[in-house]
Amino acid sequence: MSPPKRERLPPTKRTPSRPISILRFAGAILAGLLGCAAAPGATDAESPNIELVKTLDAKGAFVSLEGRALFLTSGFNTNAQQTGYWFDIGENPGSPAPVSASLPAAWQMAVSGDHAFVCDYTKFLTVCEMRDREFRQVAKLPMPSQTENIIIRGAFAYIANHTAGLTIVDISSPSRPTIVGNLNPKIDCDAVALSGDTAILYGHWESRLVFADIRDPANPRQVGVFQHDPKTFNQGEMAVDNDLAYCTAVNGLVIVNVADPANPKLASAVPLDVPTTDVAVMDGIAFVACRDGVRVYGVRDPALPVEMGHYPCPASQLAVRRAHADSGTGYHIYAANKRGPAMVLRFHRRE
Repeated sequence: MSPPKRERLPPTKRTPSRPISILRFAGAILAGLLGCAAAPGATDAESPNIELVKTLDAKGAFVSLEGRALFLTSGFNTNAQQTGYWFDIGENPGSPAPVSASLPAAWQMAVSGDHAFVCDYTKFLTVCEMRDREFRQVAKLPMPSQTENIIIRGAFAYIANHTAGLTIVDISSPSRPTIVGNLNPKIDCDAVALSGDTAILYGHWESRLVFADIRDPANPRQVGVFQHDPKTFNQGEMAVDNDLAYCTAVNGLVIVNVADPANPKLASAVPLDVPTTDVAVMDGIAFVACRDGVRVYGVRDPALPVEMGHYPCPASQLAVRRAHADSGTGYHIYAANKRGPAMVLRFHRRE
């Protein structure tokens, strides 16, 4: 098995989004050493619109939100497989209720019906039945390379395979999944996203996006490429919203216009003084996990992103849900932290 991907360090020369005071820098270092946020109720003085709602009695580097199920997991470890956690956020999204503490190791999970499809950086796609508050393995499909990222649409799962690109799996019979198509553009394929009839593949080491026509799942076809500056992509995370791809990078966030897959163009690059490790986008807002915390940006104008908030605590990954289904003013942020307990934050949008 190939060793897990490692986070790149930011280049020596970088352009911070704004000056950092000595006190703020010291606070970020202290938070990193402690691996946790400030006390409940405390907020960054610059961002009173983000607050800590709850600290979870659970730890993990990866987080997946599927319906009302919140999964917090650790990736595959060569010494031991650390179990993961399953929470229910249906009754009270601000206070997830524990369901199980015995989930398999995973980098990402996706759910279809009562089955979970697990990517764990092994050369298998694992399928588990979710019943009686536990996961029961029902299938293990050999894959052409390590499984890293997965998206389910209808009867198909689209999987980012480490050195094998995009693999499309028929999951109409969850206990008997079958590979139906593959496209290998020869990249370190760490993430996949869908935009209409196009799959977008994130090439980590190449700092490249590859676009594939997936109208025929048995024959995905490359239709375009976006090449960013060499050695600038980081962590292999990406979110797509309204014809824009938001990509994690060593010194910020790279936003690419993907409306025309054959001719993708850079929309903007948000400079930060630390690497970004995850991103989620909702209602014209980009929620970004990075070394110095969770940052929130208004991206209704993708050419001119505006920082709307910052909560100073290390966050490896995050997931986002509206605090109220019919409102776009409040959001719960579920932040995974491999150094300490996971957190539930709340962001209050103030126009």
